[in-house]
Amino acid sequence: MKNEYVRPLVVFLTVLAITFFTFITINNSFSTYESGQIFEPTDKIYSLVGYRKNSTTEKYYFDIVAEDMNQQLVLLYGFIPDGITVNGNVIVQPAGFNSSQFSSVLVDREWFNIQTNSVTLEFNGKNNPYNQPVYLSSVEGASKWLSAYYMIFAFNIGIVFIMSLYGLSLYLNKPGEDYLFWFSLYTGALTIWSLSSFLMNTKWHFISYLASHAYGWSILLDIIICFKIFKTKLPGKFGKLLSRGGIITILLVWSLLERFMTSNFRDYYYLYFISVGALIYACAKHKKGAWMLLVGQTISLGMRLVVAFSPLNTMPVSYLLRVMRYAKLFNTPFAICCLLLINRLFAEKFSESEALAAQLEQSNQILEIKVSERTKELKDKQKQRNTFMMNIFHDLRTPLFVLNGCVERVSSVPERIRQELPVIKDRLDFVQHLAEDLFLMAKLEDRQVILETERVPIGELLDRVIKACFLVSEKKDVLLEYNKYNDSITWGDEYRLEQAFQNLIINAIYYTKPKGKVYVDLKSSDNMAYITIVDTGVGISPEDLDKIFDRYYRVSGTEKHQSSGLGLSIAHEIIKQHQGSITVKSELGKGTVFTVKLPVIP
Repeated sequence: MKNEYVRPLVVFLTVLAITFFTFITINNSFSTYESGQIFEPTDKIYSLVGYRKNSTTEKYYFDIVAEDMNQQLVLLYGFIPDGITVNGNVIVQPAGFNSSQFSSVLVDREWFNIQTNSVTLEFNGKNNPYNQPVYLSSVEGASKWLSAYYMIFAFNIGIVFIMSLYGLSLYLNKPGEDYLFWFSLYTGALTIWSLSSFLMNTKWHFISYLASHAYGWSILLDIIICFKIFKTKLPGKFGKLLSRGGIITILLVWSLLERFMTSNFRDYYYLYFISVGALIYACAKHKKGAWMLLVGQTISLGMRLVVAFSPLNTMPVSYLLRVMRYAKLFNTPFAICCLLLINRLFAEKFSESEALAAQLEQSNQILEIKVSERTKELKDKQKQRNTFMMNIFHDLRTPLFVLNGCVERVSSVPERIRQELPVIKDRLDFVQHLAEDLFLMAKLEDRQVILETERVPIGELLDRVIKACFLVSEKKDVLLEYNKYNDSITWGDEYRLEQAFQNLIINAIYYTKPKGKVYVDLKSSDNMAYITIVDTGVGISPEDLDKIFDRYYRVSGTEKHQSSGLGLSIAHEIIKQHQGSITVKSELGKGTVFTVKLPVIP
């Protein structure tokens, strides 16, 4: 588990070092102007170096020597804790804390010493102004660099403000994604912090209150977004701190603490390491997008540290880095990475929605096909049911008509009772047989027939069935032969299997003309028994082959016989419930072959 933290920690340190030394190099590439050096007219901007200290007054001084007294020089400065005096006159007032704008003052010709072409700047504080944001340039240069600052300043405010609106609009449309709310609040705090130098002096106390605390809030919300966007939870009761109520409490408590903090503790760059820790944890837990946010946060932190650790550098902080700091560009890499991650998360959700929509469309198409097939199947079944019922009505009507005729004849001539009794008994047997087959078929389809399974020798079973069918074959003058090449034992209900094979053999005899033949063979192979029933009957047309096992289906074009029309259906269901199968091959006018496959016991 510990090894999972090594990689993100190494990446953090590597990116931090690269960023830090890159911006150190950029910082050191800017020009400097040393105290007492002759200033040449140029539109460059120079950092002041080489301050001299008066041991008596313990103040610091800086000498500007002009090459030409007529050239116009401008002093640019940002936040400085102490004022600057020239010839006893204060030309720069100390700025309040958290000021984020540059000011300028024209170096008046009257300040110069005519003999030395120089003017001396006196810094009223006792602290070394080495790294204070004070720069020197020509009028043209100052105008250019100030314009560049305000353009960057406006550009950055526009970016973070648009980010805030973007996050808020996404949250209003997707309130379930809580991190969007905090991203909008974070970028909103950045916007207010960027405008703080203009808002802190407003007459509206609420606005000035927000502006004065926007810096601290933006850092706290930076930490919170690192937890929220990856749904990272704090252990135990600390988890409540990340609830809405907990976060609001933290922000309010922090604004109270800021009242007691000195300016030395109000550059909160050290708090960003908490965000880094949360992101390293997210990377170790393989959270999607955590690496991108870690790199963005590290770049932002590396840029800040160049200014924070500027006393360790041999060069002062350049105007460019001051501009980036005052314009709040140090926050931009992390904020942009957050925005990219949000876009990525939404793009993935959109892709998921598209995939689900495609799956839904495909499912609808499959469902439509299934509904169409099911509708056709129901219509076919309804048609079969209607045909089935018509056949039942037809077969019942005929014997009932015969029975009714017999009853009428006996009623008119009682002495004919002996002649009519065989006919009555034959028709009643047919009706009873039909009713029993219908009842059995219904129970088989609903699997209500309980099979009493046992070891069944198939050869012995077929011996009994063949003997029972000899009477039918002799009566119709059909030769019935049985060949048992080997014997097999299956597991099943002996009575039902006899019923199935008898139905198949009787069916073969019925559809075989006199002088024809019916052959029954028993073989076994690969743990399966093969019972083949071959007849030389009328055969079955191709359009009838797939329907012969339907209930009450009779082959078209054949003569009627004393069958109920359910024999093959009953046989098919019985064999199927014994884990077997029946296949049929036929050639019209030459005969039919039924093959029954049953699993055997080794």
